[in-house]
Amino acid sequence: MESDLRMAEALPETDPGGDPPAPLKFTRTTAGQLLIACSIIAAIGAIVVVSVVVGGSRPPAAVQSDRQSSVQSSPADAPSLRTADDPIEQAREAVGGSYSYERVQQATAAALVATGTPVTTDNFSRAWSSVLAVTDKLGIEPMDVMLCVPELASSESGLTFPEVAALCASEIYLGKR
Repeated sequence: MESDLRMAEALPETDPGGDPPAPLKFTRTTAGQLLIACSIIAAIGAIVVVSVVVGGSRPPAAVQSDRQSSVQSSPADAPSLRTADDPIEQAREAVGGSYSYERVQQATAAALVATGTPVTTDNFSRAWSSVLAVTDKLGIEPMDVMLCVPELASSESGLTFPEVAALCASEIYLGKR
């Protein structure tokens, strides 16, 4: 407890010997990891708020605009869909191209369905934006988070996709998954 209090105190620019202080190893403690996990969840909360304010509330699954066309396509159509604007192809590139187009598409669709999110092109893009936001600078694989979402969503009902993705990222980062 005393060491936690010392971390909260202002640190001098240099120590009495004239050397700069050593960087804190706060992220290696349980409290540090908890702080990082809470920060991730807060960031996702901010993303959710911004997406609701900017994009409005999520439409029911049965009501989809032309822009939110369904992503159900036959394998024969898949090559023609793989353009620079295709969120699945962009996600595949973001994870280093180590997963097939179909695997990324299936994992994303399963995660969206598990969280009650309509399976649309726009939601594929939003899902990957959320996953990439929570995995940025954590050293965890975005695909691991995407694959975790359906499993965690089944036990955490009522959470939105970004919230479940943030929980998955936190659990993976903390070594719980």
